[in-house]
Amino acid sequence: MRNPLVSIIMPFYNAGDAFGPALRSIVRQSYTNWEMILCDDGSRDKSLEVALSIADPRILIWSDGSNKGLAGRLNECLDRARGTLIARMDADDISYPGRIERQVRFLMENPEVDMVGCRMLICGEDGRPLGKRRAPLSHEGIIATPAQGFGIAHPTWMARAGWYRKHRYDTTALRFEDAELLYRSHRESRFANLPEVLYGYREMAGGFQKRWWTRMGRIRYMSARKAELGQGTFLRAAFAEGVKVLLDAGVTAMNGRYAWLQRREEPLSEREIAEWSALQRSLVAAEGDFAPAAMAAKGATV
Repeated sequence: MRNPLVSIIMPFYNAGDAFGPALRSIVRQSYTNWEMILCDDGSRDKSLEVALSIADPRILIWSDGSNKGLAGRLNECLDRARGTLIARMDADDISYPGRIERQVRFLMENPEVDMVGCRMLICGEDGRPLGKRRAPLSHEGIIATPAQGFGIAHPTWMARAGWYRKHRYDTTALRFEDAELLYRSHRESRFANLPEVLYGYREMAGGFQKRWWTRMGRIRYMSARKAELGQGTFLRAAFAEGVKVLLDAGVTAMNGRYAWLQRREEPLSEREIAEWSALQRSLVAAEGDFAPAAMAAKGATV
């Protein structure tokens, strides 16, 4: 197969029932000159079996049976990617059919931009739509408040391969590898977001402990770099993360995470809700379209 223009990198670990629709959402993209790099990070469920069931020669799969974490696996994917553009995606989310095509077109038309994201529809574990996340379109808007984070969602990234390999993931930045990479790279980069909703992001109802360690990790990271970032930036970041921890704890205690998300996110239009529902139905119905394939035919190394 000729070298693809786009490499889509997706480590996975115990991805569950959402994994099949996630994979099929890429196979059914309107843009076709891509490869998908799938790395199993030691799954104990049927995720590897699901990955191997997608009969498409553009998919490369490997598994060494170990659990190394997201950042390390993303770096492995970068090493294997052949595309001049590299896109991210999480293993339990859904890319809209035109996502890759729209991001490719934008980067081709805007050579000064290193990376482009897009707006996300936020859904619950069962796929119920909750709202859409606000995303600044300009670079200036995306990097406006580093202490509070960057306005470009990690799973929606599509970046130029040269930029991505220059700014690899820090494997010590556990659970905040994306924020760490952006802190390190944003002063010499150009980012953008597309205004369309092109990605469905799945929010878990629980997960407080995971978010707690993520926020504590960010505070430790910024504390260690106070001299570089400035005392004011560190204090603002620590305060913002502390407030988020308290809010998370209260919302989790009341089992109100989804109700809170519905209030926080921007409302969806009836058309957007209908589009999302139709997309989910089509991906579930497409399950039988992808017969199991021999690993050799798919370039898999297990």
